Amino acid sequence: MRAAARITSDPPTLTGLEFRRQLETLASEIERVEPSAASRLAASIPPVERVGDQVEVRFEWLRAPLLAAAGDADWASRRRDLASTLRAMGRETSELPPARMFGKDARAALAHVLDDRAFQRARRDSWQRRLVDRVKNWLADAWDRSLGRRFGTRSVAVALAWAASIGAIVVLLIGLARAAAARRAERPIAFNTGTPDRTAAGELALEAVSLARAGRVREAVRAAYRAAVRQLEEEGALRVDDARTPREYLRLLPAPHRRRPALAALTTTFERIWYGSSAPGPDEGERIVALLRDLECLSRDHAN
Repeated sequence: MRAAARITSDPPTLTGLEFRRQLETLASEIERVEPSAASRLAASIPPVERVGDQVEVRFEWLRAPLLAAAGDADWASRRRDLASTLRAMGRETSELPPARMFGKDARAALAHVLDDRAFQRARRDSWQRRLVDRVKNWLADAWDRSLGRRFGTRSVAVALAWAASIGAIVVLLIGLARAAAARRAERPIAFNTGTPDRTAAGELALEAVSLARAGRVREAVRAAYRAAVRQLEEEGALRVDDARTPREYLRLLPAPHRRRPALAALTTTFERIWYGSSAPGPDEGERIVALLRDLECLSRDHAN
């Protein structure tokens, strides 16, 4: 099915299999499209596709380079990157479990769990309440068998039992609070590995150039991407946060920003080579260096 058949004012909801097939069809079309026909293909791609009940996938990132293809001197490499990204999206979609992709299945599974007899009993009678009741009963019985015979009142035993129960709960809450504080103190996982890096953009760019010219393109694209993000932070366009993904950084940069096309191209190459483990092309290293020049991460002394 051609992409043009998908255009409607309110696109239908797709199943996961239909969406994967659609991504593969679109990737094949982009691999063959010439610059003169790219704008027509962009017009046939809807801004958003709905997958399942709750997932929306936006395609502005794909339409923009197609519309600019007529003036793109490096279109052959660009369309290869776009097709690779679409296929990577298809692979990620195929790995999603059905409960995440289809909201009805997830709600049905949840309803089944909530209707289970054991779950209903757990909601009415928590383990904390049962623990308190057992401590109270044990202390009350111990009081009756010892000092209760002398004082002859059960109310004192009940008061002591409540005090002991409250003390046990307080100790438990303190232990849970300490455990939660210890977990918060652990360093969160970020998409960049290693310790937080505050290296200047120029130093990272020189490292990327050195790696690229040594043939270590996979390591070079990672250093180049870090240099690009650091450069934008130094210019005040972005704030570096290791918890963000490359696509989140790209969305934070306004569409009219002069560095956005270069960052978009570097992001696509970074995802394809570093995360997708795709083999770099023969001229990939020089292309990465050229993108660093476009982003002005290299000083004039090192631009050539």
